[in-house]
Amino acid sequence: MVSKRFVVISLGTIPAILACGTKAPSIDPTAYPITQADRVRVEIPDACRIAYENVIPKIAVVDFANNTTFDLAKVVQSQSAGTETHKEVHGGVWGVTAGPAGIGVGHVGASASKRDWRTQAQTISRDVNAKLGESIAEAVVSELANIGGMKIYTRKDLQKVLEEQKLQMSGLIDPNTAVQVGRLAGVKYIVTGAVNNINLKWVAVGEGVKRGLTERLGLIGAVASAGASTQEGWNLMVDIVVKVIDAETGEVVLTKTVSGREVLGKTPTFNYDSIIGGAKKAAMEALEDIKPELSKLFPLRGYIIQLRTAPDGKVRYALINVGSKNGVKEGQEFFVIDFQAVQDPITGKTTCDQIKLPVTLKVSNQIQTDKAWAVAEGDKNQIMRLKLGQVVERKPLEGGSVINKLF
Repeated sequence: MVSKRFVVISLGTIPAILACGTKAPSIDPTAYPITQADRVRVEIPDACRIAYENVIPKIAVVDFANNTTFDLAKVVQSQSAGTETHKEVHGGVWGVTAGPAGIGVGHVGASASKRDWRTQAQTISRDVNAKLGESIAEAVVSELANIGGMKIYTRKDLQKVLEEQKLQMSGLIDPNTAVQVGRLAGVKYIVTGAVNNINLKWVAVGEGVKRGLTERLGLIGAVASAGASTQEGWNLMVDIVVKVIDAETGEVVLTKTVSGREVLGKTPTFNYDSIIGGAKKAAMEALEDIKPELSKLFPLRGYIIQLRTAPDGKVRYALINVGSKNGVKEGQEFFVIDFQAVQDPITGKTTCDQIKLPVTLKVSNQIQTDKAWAVAEGDKNQIMRLKLGQVVERKPLEGGSVINKLF
């Protein structure tokens, strides 16, 4: 009954997933000439000039806390030669299992064997450090690099700065320490957090259910059946808390708990290394879910450096000054921002007002290292409001898709 409910829920999402792919436009920018309207430059009010400065936030990522029981451990592996006698054990036990292959966490099935080794045995003992906190920090660095639009510092980078100040950084950075380290290193934000939970669970899907999906729902059912098959076996789940701290004030500006999963397989026992390896993969999957918040907190910005318009004025291309090195990818969308100076009628103070035009720039297949061509989407009259020098801001990115996690 549990399996059927799981499959029905999955099916509800699959049609939407299959239909929501974002395809990048394939264009030839030279197909349209540069018209007189394409040469119009934006006028920048004095109060808004600071918005045009290319300010790239500096982000430091430090090790995450490991609040699980998987940290330092001693792994023992025994190798023996000779004859053995078997004693059958019936019943199921969840916990640590031991055998000639080593010691690990797993499940002893309904009929397992106790071995009575009557010969020489060689035991190899080694210390293992999971380094989960360090691995999660590395995964966060990779995720931020994929988002782009920021300068990233690792713990090693921070340590170099602190060594110059004759200081040492030990343990995790709390909000109070973040203020001190941030000021010394010149970073604006510090990203840290904790690994809070690692859980193992057996997931089974009946053959009848999978066969029924394929027969009754055709292609969609086959996709659901294939996805269900990939989930069978021991599933390892990881929960992670990610925090972003303002290094100038110590304020936690973003906190979110994300979860990831890795299928370890159907083997009845695992060794310690496979558990830790699975936890790290699950953690990387979990971090996909915080991508929208991070890309919103650290938006990638640039501006229009060239425009081209079709003779009928219905199609317009824009070249922006950010490219693949900034994390720009095909199909991504950008806001177009216009500015105006606004004077307060009471105080007389002039401030800058940012206006998002009703136009979307969708990145095409024409992407270079430092620039990219995009297609202007919107009403004909609106796309003609585009001007050289207007600021563009990438829309928040999507998180990890259900279909990717399914497989």
